[in-house]
Amino acid sequence: MNSKIKCVIFDLDGTLVNTIVDLGRACDYLLKNSGIESKWTEDNYKAFVGNGAKLLVERAFNGQLNPEQLEEQYAAFKIKYNEIKMENAYVYAGMLDVVKVIKDKGIKLAVCTNKPDKAAKGMVEELFGKDVFDIVLGATDNLPKKPDTAMADKILSELAISADECIWIGDSSVDIESAKNLGCKSIAVTWGFRSVESLLVCRPDYIVNSPKEIFDILKKN
Repeated sequence: MNSKIKCVIFDLDGTLVNTIVDLGRACDYLLKNSGIESKWTEDNYKAFVGNGAKLLVERAFNGQLNPEQLEEQYAAFKIKYNEIKMENAYVYAGMLDVVKVIKDKGIKLAVCTNKPDKAAKGMVEELFGKDVFDIVLGATDNLPKKPDTAMADKILSELAISADECIWIGDSSVDIESAKNLGCKSIAVTWGFRSVESLLVCRPDYIVNSPKEIFDILKKN
């Protein structure tokens, strides 16, 4: 693979790993504990995710929480989700091979996700192995979430790589916008939590329907 790309930044949920069942279960748990019968489907939760766990919780409660209640439920969500996050999560078919080939070519691997940092690091290590990714960075209280570039800037700074030397792979408008804000090219994947139509509106540089197509794009860049 002859590529000028020195780093690939991956989103996590909906890109590398299907996590939607357990995200929904954690929210349903909060609702049940609050005496609310969940009316949300898996498709609803797919629409709710992408902007961080706190906003996911807010959406699950239909925007009915005051700021103090939201903080309480968000804290409870992180605890519950971290307990169950691996019960139904799985790596999308073909993505393990993609990651391995990219790493074998000496290209740096990073995960940049709005999933809470502790959950993200634990999930990536368990599903892909320790030290496979050079950096895994999830949401923390001290950095703005995607599509702000703060997280990605931190990743590139630690790797000593410029934005034009990396490419961003994700399944949502958040990732496409993040790539544009950072100044790198983007690959949108169609197997995640968003429709093809919604991805086209965002105008990513590339859209792929299978993981193996990522190799062809890297060869061109």
